[in-house]
Amino acid sequence: MSRPRKMVLAATTAIVFVWPAAFVAFAATTVAAPSVTDGAGVGRAAFWALQVAVLIAIVAAATTRRHTAEPDPAGGGPPTRVRPLRVVGTVTAALVLAPQGLSAAQIALLTVVLLVVLHLLPMVVARLLLRRRRGRRPADPSDGRA
Repeated sequence: MSRPRKMVLAATTAIVFVWPAAFVAFAATTVAAPSVTDGAGVGRAAFWALQVAVLIAIVAAATTRRHTAEPDPAGGGPPTRVRPLRVVGTVTAALVLAPQGLSAAQIALLTVVLLVVLHLLPMVVARLLLRRRRGRRPADPSDGRA
């Protein structure tokens, strides 16, 4: 696959996965605690989510452009791409929310909500699914578990 195609795929994937989750996070916060978002409506929450998704998509495309798909020389396994996703999410949320006239405390709270939805929940769900999938396998006598 060509490098420009990988960049487009990374950006598209980022928008598809980030926008709905960010929208749910902002909309839920708007409904649950309107004072945190200064009474922003659902439309404004959707716009903020779109801005966050576009900024994260730009970062995803840029990191795809810079990295090659070479295997890790130490382990010979899949490529190692250390992406500070929490930093990217924090900076992105701050860039989107600061011009909206929100206070630092409001920005911090919305950023934490966004990071929980974008990073913590998917990680927890993935681990639970992995644990569930491992539990369905028949016990192998050679692995020490019985």
